[in-house]
Amino acid sequence: MGLAAALLVTIGITWASAVRMPSASAAAVLRLAWTARPERIEDCRPQREEEMEKLPTHMRQAVVCTGTTATYRLEVRREGAVIADQIVRGGGLRHDRPLYVFRDISLPPGDAAIAVRFFRVDGVGKPTASDAAVPAGSPQDRHSMNDDRRRREDEERIRGQEEAIPAVLPLERRFHFMPREVILVTYDAERRELVALERPR
Repeated sequence: MGLAAALLVTIGITWASAVRMPSASAAAVLRLAWTARPERIEDCRPQREEEMEKLPTHMRQAVVCTGTTATYRLEVRREGAVIADQIVRGGGLRHDRPLYVFRDISLPPGDAAIAVRFFRVDGVGKPTASDAAVPAGSPQDRHSMNDDRRRREDEERIRGQEEAIPAVLPLERRFHFMPREVILVTYDAERRELVALERPR
């Protein structure tokens, strides 16, 4: 269901990039539209041996993590001048759901150097769960979860990191804006970068 919804969103914004604006205005539009999973910022530490000894075997964890999801900033420049600047967070009360960007910026027709940056503004340099990993055979490891459970949790953590949007997404290009044309900038999850979709000339 989630995959189908994401596919519909992708098809919709791709179609929108090829549509000319119905307005009588001659302005072109730079459309920024994408959805992505925010990165999780975690504060992790290995559990001490005496802490784990107090817990039932099934509740022992070599690494304990607390954290939140990242906050991002969207910045757009035209010929070096800032034309858009906003904070973006994930959806939901805890901001742990996918984030959504949708913004139209009207621009005069003609050539222009456009720079788009989408970047994380908090948690830079904080350790992640993988940074706090406990070496195999250590006292914490011997008293922690079994190998299968540890491997599953490590795989889930790595998968979450791979699915999350990168900490910095830049795009710099020179565009030729036609009157009433929409040029779309979106996020390509497979390439993990911002891409521009233009109407074929």
